[in-house]
Amino acid sequence: MSILSYDSFWNVIVSMPMTKKMLQLSLRKCDACGRTVLEAALDDYCNKTVCRCGKCSVLYSRVIAFWIEFLRRALGFRRAKVEQLLSDRYARNAVLNLVESFEHFGIRKPMALCAPFLVVWDFTRKCNLRCKHCYSNSGDIAEGDGAELSTAQAFDVIDQLADAHVTALAFSGGEPLMREDFFEVARYAADRGLYVSLASNGTLLTRENVQKLKEARVNYVDISIDGASAKTHDDFRGAEGAFERAIVGLRNCVEADICVCIATTVGKNNLAELPGIIDLAERLEVERFTYFNFIPAGRGKDFVDQDLSPQEREDALRYLLNRMSSGCKTTILATAPQLARVAAQCQGLSGTGEVTLALAHMQTVRVTKKAVPLGEFIGGCGAGRLYCSISPYGDVRPCVFLPLNVGNLKLRRFKDIWLNASLFNAFRNRYNLKGSCGMCDFKFICGGCRARSAAYHEGDMLNGDPGCIMGVKSGDVAVGV
Repeated sequence: MSILSYDSFWNVIVSMPMTKKMLQLSLRKCDACGRTVLEAALDDYCNKTVCRCGKCSVLYSRVIAFWIEFLRRALGFRRAKVEQLLSDRYARNAVLNLVESFEHFGIRKPMALCAPFLVVWDFTRKCNLRCKHCYSNSGDIAEGDGAELSTAQAFDVIDQLADAHVTALAFSGGEPLMREDFFEVARYAADRGLYVSLASNGTLLTRENVQKLKEARVNYVDISIDGASAKTHDDFRGAEGAFERAIVGLRNCVEADICVCIATTVGKNNLAELPGIIDLAERLEVERFTYFNFIPAGRGKDFVDQDLSPQEREDALRYLLNRMSSGCKTTILATAPQLARVAAQCQGLSGTGEVTLALAHMQTVRVTKKAVPLGEFIGGCGAGRLYCSISPYGDVRPCVFLPLNVGNLKLRRFKDIWLNASLFNAFRNRYNLKGSCGMCDFKFICGGCRARSAAYHEGDMLNGDPGCIMGVKSGDVAVGV
């Protein structure tokens, strides 16, 4: 049995006054080099001797290195892989966040964080397309919509996120490139140490704009492709020629050596083209493919008949898992939290060898079976727990597909909203779940989609996810799917 299975024991250890003091000490900064005790220890562990400081204690480094090695060996990770991870500046920020979170929340299953790993910012509602499934109902902004955040206010939002130790910021929309200040704001976010990404429809990703992305230090670009053919994609996107322009945008990003992803919202209309879309990603040498769950939000409410049935979704996720396991050159991710449950059921929870582990919808990795219990700490749906969103007007929300405001950044600080919003705190405790998700044996590794729960249960965000095959067994099935 993995050491991660003893979460109650570890929580007692972390709750001890001495342990709390050690965690607090690890976050204290050195007056001489400006690094925290933890950062200095990570530098020593990774043999980054260029950063050595005479005032940083070797003893603390040795203690921290002991625990890193203990966890590494217990989970079966290779030392070189761990050193590579801990040398990454963004992973470092996430580790600091985790240590602060253990001190604040203790060890929970699934984990709760003092700052989200990822914030998705709907930077604008302006868009040059009018997609049928658009969750934000974007397009030409009508009068009375209200003023979006100014450039100065956008800078303040970024300062709040960086000060809270958020790891990654994704600009979405609408189409973020429709705002003239996008590159300026994106560069400011990169300068503040955030991992910056862009979600785009791809039609504006000319070589000139892609070069501007490079100059702004945008790390990652997510381009929506909703069909393996122009006919399917253009019908979905509401504009003839959108497919060809998006493909050009993809090629431009690949040629510029920007990490790029094809993002596909899968419904009945394009389910049969899913294999072809992944084939396309491989041919174009696209690094990632993301399966987006269809959620009837925004204009998507008018196309609820396109939602997959529970069995169709199950079959699609099993296909993705099989495609991953067969050596797909493109990394496959999914926003459907059920992927973690499907992976656990198909690959088993014990034994030897490597398995595919879904880390929410942010990454999929190959790990030894010793590390499978990590899935229950990552916890599937991350709304209000690992992730949140910001509207064009500064409203903080649990998810882009769940437009319920829990605070506004023009009135309150982000850290205060994140830690104290009652809805977020409710999401951090899986025992609050009801219906099929509350009864499910996989509620810690998956948790269901809170946005789908709200959409199909008259706004009840803690109810079951009716698009899951596990809900069929309990009688919780959405009308129309």
